Amino acid sequence: MSFFTSISLRVLLLRAMALACSGMFSSSILTLGGYAGFTEEPKLENGTDNSLITLEIAPTATSYSPDLDNAEFPSPDCRAISSVNSEIFELSTRHLPEQFCSIDESNPPLDVHRWDTTRWQSSDLRTALFYEDKLTIIYVHGNFMERCNTLERVRILDSYLKRQATEDYRLILFSWPSQRERKPLRDIYENDESAEDQSLYLAWILRQLRPQSRVSLLGFSFGARCATAALHLDAGGFIPGLRFGSTPSETNQVLRVPYHLGLIAPAVDKNWLLPNGRYGKATSNINDFVNMYNSRDPVLRRYRFIDRPTRPIAGGLVGFEGIGDPRVTSPLAGQIKVKQYNCGGVIGTTHSEKSYFGECPYFRVMIDHLLWNQDQNETSYNNLSCR
Repeated sequence: MSFFTSISLRVLLLRAMALACSGMFSSSILTLGGYAGFTEEPKLENGTDNSLITLEIAPTATSYSPDLDNAEFPSPDCRAISSVNSEIFELSTRHLPEQFCSIDESNPPLDVHRWDTTRWQSSDLRTALFYEDKLTIIYVHGNFMERCNTLERVRILDSYLKRQATEDYRLILFSWPSQRERKPLRDIYENDESAEDQSLYLAWILRQLRPQSRVSLLGFSFGARCATAALHLDAGGFIPGLRFGSTPSETNQVLRVPYHLGLIAPAVDKNWLLPNGRYGKATSNINDFVNMYNSRDPVLRRYRFIDRPTRPIAGGLVGFEGIGDPRVTSPLAGQIKVKQYNCGGVIGTTHSEKSYFGECPYFRVMIDHLLWNQDQNETSYNNLSCR
């Protein structure tokens, strides 16, 4: 490269940076690779691997440095999203056994870290679950996710939340051992069981958050199984083979404000949330529920092979039983409101969580739901379509 060519490239680079900082570009773009969820399958078009999904990420005002596992995060931008502040915690069980039948409820050995705007730092449960009148959102990731991927994903979710948030909030990542091992097929069966076992720790976390006035729970794929099982246990439900505390007292039930539950591509049987289903009590502490599914999901189409005798059908493929039109708001149990959206017409044949985030227009509904934006005019979404 000649001297003059080098100078020209530097000038062009400086001009591009100046335009970005002056607001000429409306957002920063982040390209992410890798697979997440139950399993991932790249979409092939004209022989090209399109597993790299380009997401539009809201700009952040925080600086960047590698975290403990050297994960890559969105690059900083020159403009702040809003004046809203968020606290991000990681509560991890990755250092613990993957399968078990009970936990030490007096002092569970969870590994805790906190994002301090520049890097992940060690923290503790008391700080992460400290009572204060602030919205708390818990995110449970899916299958085949390394720890560095989950730390990246929760910050991406945080960027979407900040776009629509009107108040400060706390975001908790529940990180469980779902990484891919040497035998992926066997791992799927094991992680399916592990997701249910891990619900013991998540149920314990929910119990600690009972004094909070508003708590939202978001689960993707196998993370949705963990989330719904935890809600079932928290409400006093029983799961064969698992032991969790005692049934919560009526006083605690009265003091507890119901959760907002959000599921994306849930790897959960479509009948399990019915009153007589495996997680039938999960809906007893919920007053609003949003499910985003994909009728063209190539991975969840094979969910029936998880248990060949019963051949379950995933709620992430067809929606949950008892609700016909996904646009209709109707009760699943009691008086809770349920909204189900089929994103297949937009995201196509994929099980990618990132596609739901970046392509399905109903993800805006999900974000408002998690943020408890009660003043959101629901009719503003009437013109959205994924068909």
